[in-house]
Amino acid sequence: MIGRLVFFRLPAAARWRAVLPGLAFLAFLLCLPVAPAISQALTAPAPAEEEAPAPVDPYGRGTPEGTVAGFVDAIANQDYERASVYLNLEDIPRSRRHKRGQALARQLQTLLDRGGQFLPRATISNTATGHLDDELDPKVDQVGTIRGGKESVPLLVEQVDSETGPIWVIAAETLDAVPDLLAEGENSDAATLLERWLPEPFLKTDVLGAPVGHWLALFGLTLLSYLASWLLIAIGLQIDAWWYRRRHREARSVFSTLAPPLRLWIAAVAVTFIAPRLGLSIVARELFGRVIQVVAWIAFAWLAWRVIDAIGGVIIRRLQQRGTGQIASIAAFIRRLIKAVIVVIGIIAIFDTLGYDMTAGIAALGVGGLALALGAQKLIENLVASVTILADQPVRVGEFCKVGDTMGTIEELGIRSTKIRTLDQTLVVIPNSDFAAKQIENYSRRGQFWFHPMINLHQETSPEQVRLLLERLRTLLAKDSRFPEPPRVRLLGVGNDRLPIEIFSYVLVPDYDAFLAVQEEVTLQILDLVAELGLRLAPPTFSSLGPAPSSRPPAG
Repeated sequence: MIGRLVFFRLPAAARWRAVLPGLAFLAFLLCLPVAPAISQALTAPAPAEEEAPAPVDPYGRGTPEGTVAGFVDAIANQDYERASVYLNLEDIPRSRRHKRGQALARQLQTLLDRGGQFLPRATISNTATGHLDDELDPKVDQVGTIRGGKESVPLLVEQVDSETGPIWVIAAETLDAVPDLLAEGENSDAATLLERWLPEPFLKTDVLGAPVGHWLALFGLTLLSYLASWLLIAIGLQIDAWWYRRRHREARSVFSTLAPPLRLWIAAVAVTFIAPRLGLSIVARELFGRVIQVVAWIAFAWLAWRVIDAIGGVIIRRLQQRGTGQIASIAAFIRRLIKAVIVVIGIIAIFDTLGYDMTAGIAALGVGGLALALGAQKLIENLVASVTILADQPVRVGEFCKVGDTMGTIEELGIRSTKIRTLDQTLVVIPNSDFAAKQIENYSRRGQFWFHPMINLHQETSPEQVRLLLERLRTLLAKDSRFPEPPRVRLLGVGNDRLPIEIFSYVLVPDYDAFLAVQEEVTLQILDLVAELGLRLAPPTFSSLGPAPSSRPPAG
């Protein structure tokens, strides 16, 4: 796989040797928060008197979510006396509260059955303070809606004081609207839809607090919703296939990849939208709704996974076609990282939907992530360095360069390291953090090559011969189009045993091999000219003409 980390290419034993120090460091970090508590427990004096624990509401009314869950559980068990404790009955005389509370609980259940609904549990506050940013009174939260005919009003809960401290109960404002809404809905066909369709035995027999007919209707609605979504997606696939055959004969649509999770998600949304409008029992909808919400989250995570997979695949293929394999490696790594985040978010959302408090889990995940980041500090440093190298692009795959004291051809730019093939054909692996910090000399990006030979004439050469040679050299080199500018040919002075003549110019050729060919050709022309004029070079002959052999012959 492109961009696979070098770590995963190691043998199993080597992997464990690499992982064990990080695991030990992680265990050390996890023990750090516990150590102060242990130390304090050992050194602190025993308290003179234990403090009494804060009173807890026995009905779980400490949060809006707890109040909703308790009320639904009470009406599911047809315990309307317990259901009444979740209502704010302070405005009702104490002598009438018992009977009036149970009646209001039954009426509220009827309104909820006839199209009312609670908000998804994940959106209802599970904190003692409720939602403080919902533009309502700080002690009031909306947890759903109730309907009477065509009119609907918000289902509110409010915070009141009790013997056990502040608790949340269904607001008196909502309870005041219940009788009027119930009267408006008496003649509504939508409210009695199932009663008109289902036989009486299916309405009289209860299972899990709801009529068995309502459960059958929910399962039937789910099946029909999935079949409808399957048909809708099938039509979409046919249109999609026709479009791509007509417009893009060689292109492949990603719609077919997204079809399975999209079917599931559309079906879950359809059930959530249609169920309240059929007059289904609120108990059945709440219990079954948990399952539907979990399915919706799974479908959404599955859909997001496939979208990222499809888009990432297209990007990676295009990068590979352009020859930017190192950027494709980074793109593949980012795609895997995003998919991992999708999985984590999906798991957290599912557990939150099921009613688990994920605050502690998220906090532990943050601490674990910090510890993991500290343990993998070098890996992250190399990853950041690889991004810097790709952004700056001092070298590319196939280029000849010198990195620090290492000289060779760049063979691979990976996520963790860079591989260089030296002139001795050995493979040098340099971590990207070290690579980015070193001095880099790139020979492959020379636009032109330095031509700088020295001609050392014998000391007995006469001035007239030197002048003639300089003139002939300038004429010879000026005619060569491979020199972008006329080369500089000068006598540098008089040496102890030679007369040095310098040629300074640049050769415009595509690569180093072409430069060597030009250098060889021009050097032979200079030797021919020296021989034609009857001149002698200062000994040693071959070291007197041309630069010293290069110790770094970079390939083109």
